Amino acid sequence: MNINQKSTTIMFKNYRYRFSLISLTAVVLFFASCVKVDFSKETEVATPKLFTNGVSIPSDFKWSSVKTMDFRVAVDDKYAGKYFYRLELYDNDPKLGPKANLLGAGMAKKGQDFSGKIVIPTLLQYVYLKQTSPVGIPSVSMLKVAGVTSLNVTQIIPQNSFRESGISESYANARVSSNTSVVVPANALQLTGGATVVVESGKSYVVKSGVTFTGQIDANNGTNNAKIYIEGTWTNKSYTITLGNNNALYTTTSGKIELNNIVQNTEGAFLNYGTTSLTDLSTSNQALYVNYGTLNATKASFSNGSFTNFGTATFQSLASTTASTKIRNEGNLTVTTATLNNATLEAACYTKIGTLTTNGVIVNVTDKALLTVANVDGAGTRYNIASGGILEVSGTAKFNSNRNYMAGPSSGKAVARLKKVDVANQWQAITYSGNLEVACSEHTPNEQWSTYYITESPATIVPYDKSTVVIAATTCNAGGNNDKGAGTTPVDQTVSEINLGTFSYAFEDNWPELGDYDLNDFVVDMNITKFQNTSNKVTKVALKGKILSVGASKRLAAAVQLDGIAPGSVKSVTYSRTNLVGSVLKLGSNGVEADQASAVVTIVDDAHKAFGVSDTPFISTQDGKYSPLEVVITIEFATPLDNFTYQTLNVFIVNNTQNSTGRSEVHLVGYAATDKIDKRLIENMKGSKLSASDPFKSVNNEPWGLSTPVSFTYPLEGKNIKVVYPKFENWAVSGGVKDTDWYLLK
Repeated sequence: MNINQKSTTIMFKNYRYRFSLISLTAVVLFFASCVKVDFSKETEVATPKLFTNGVSIPSDFKWSSVKTMDFRVAVDDKYAGKYFYRLELYDNDPKLGPKANLLGAGMAKKGQDFSGKIVIPTLLQYVYLKQTSPVGIPSVSMLKVAGVTSLNVTQIIPQNSFRESGISESYANARVSSNTSVVVPANALQLTGGATVVVESGKSYVVKSGVTFTGQIDANNGTNNAKIYIEGTWTNKSYTITLGNNNALYTTTSGKIELNNIVQNTEGAFLNYGTTSLTDLSTSNQALYVNYGTLNATKASFSNGSFTNFGTATFQSLASTTASTKIRNEGNLTVTTATLNNATLEAACYTKIGTLTTNGVIVNVTDKALLTVANVDGAGTRYNIASGGILEVSGTAKFNSNRNYMAGPSSGKAVARLKKVDVANQWQAITYSGNLEVACSEHTPNEQWSTYYITESPATIVPYDKSTVVIAATTCNAGGNNDKGAGTTPVDQTVSEINLGTFSYAFEDNWPELGDYDLNDFVVDMNITKFQNTSNKVTKVALKGKILSVGASKRLAAAVQLDGIAPGSVKSVTYSRTNLVGSVLKLGSNGVEADQASAVVTIVDDAHKAFGVSDTPFISTQDGKYSPLEVVITIEFATPLDNFTYQTLNVFIVNNTQNSTGRSEVHLVGYAATDKIDKRLIENMKGSKLSASDPFKSVNNEPWGLSTPVSFTYPLEGKNIKVVYPKFENWAVSGGVKDTDWYLLK
């Protein structure tokens, strides 16, 4: 309402006024001035006031920034139903503390799921499920809510699996343990001394056992199918052998090589069953390098082809550059620094890396295997961990781009022990999925409305020292993984008091006429705290109201209708400010308004007088002169309720337009009026000022009230909400589909 409208006597065009005298006492009790009005049938169609630029608002738009979802959560009960787990649903990362609002909480165990309804902001993509076990170990997962109407968590349905990575679990779990050495052909030509040997196609060459060869071998001269066997020792630390087309170098179990580098130039092979020490180890094209013995290299660089380790391999640095490169360890592999681009790294046994830098890489950890890394710097990397597999980062795992993935198996359990995770404030930097337990205490949290990481159920995050998955020790996993909760005495994890956070309600007061849409005529924050029993039934609620503004020049009352709750279901209502209620909205013996079909509790009888003023000035819409006014309404129920959410709260205001057949109320779109509203007024205004489908939308589908799932920063006096909030118009015109975060950005 603009200032001129708010400062003049209220008049309605084409209305016939009649006044009746009332006693001075009644005047004081009823807004200090109560006008009784008879309304004639209105036929002139109202002009839009919110959007005057010809935009159209969908007729089915409810003007809501929230949606209601049914949910059911079954726990993975390890205690045969003897103890309760505590379950909590949040709108944001629980690590954010007070910035994460509880949507609901309750207890569950075998035979008693946690179920009910939650009210969530439509902008949410995920809600967070926090589960605390009977031994006090918390775990957190994320449930996708965008595009779904209900949640059903069974703890066994994965979003991704190891198999989806493109490597089969049967192959991933295989152990190739052959250490059979090669057989040297009887006709192999012997190599001795320090000569330079030029190989010929199809021939075999050998350094015999007990012989030391110090010369050079030219195996890249256009020949093919030449085979070189080392039974004794070949040492020439300054020499690099290049293996040409389909030529191969073999070191037998007794053999030893000391060279500068082994380079494979086309298709060929290097197989080491003995001991090899190199400064460099390089591949290109379709190389096949396999180690069954002991292999040491200062630097290993693989481009195309593959390297597989079944023995013991140690690299100071390891690098790859192509997507076709595969590095697989089925023995014991130790690397100081690894820089991998587009390659595949498969840890099928104990694999230890100091610093691992990846870009576009696939990392597979197989059953009973351990990949342990000091520090990770990853971009566009996918980690697939099979059942019984362990990924460990003892320092920091940094994901410096979006779209990194870490997936557990489709059945069984895998563990990622991550000491610290830094997502560098990258949007959706890492997604955890599948049956994966992430043990991490120092994880960058998601911000209130920004998602830096995703933990898709059934994947969970637990504290670093509280891993619960049992993986038996093997030679490939350095002791496996133990349940840190074992040996702790279980106790019930109870939920008795739940604070559901804050919603705001903002109203225009001039219903059924349109106002100026500054949405500040009455603004109140409401906070629900509910109290539950062990069956998750609600026994009592405390509604904490904080009146932020009264930008109206007429007397206003405010109240809450508890939709679906009969007055007789309320045992008692306790008001923290008894001097502010009971005079205008008459209260029954149990504290609810008399003569209503649904329970109605009062916020305040006279909004202006509640701030200590006798007249009707603007309160907090032009300056900060007035501090918010707090009230608490405590409602105890005669019989515990199945649920209580913000959906139950039907907040409304009553203005001073009073007809002999009812009063003028302003509700949110989609909510029903109380029994005391003037129904004749609604009928007379349908199709002209009021929508035929909803009395709290105008004929042009404009609202008189809005609610936001955060404390609302209302516009100053006379400032249209569409101007103050730039995304508001697009949100409204799209029917609430676009710019669902409009109320966060001014």
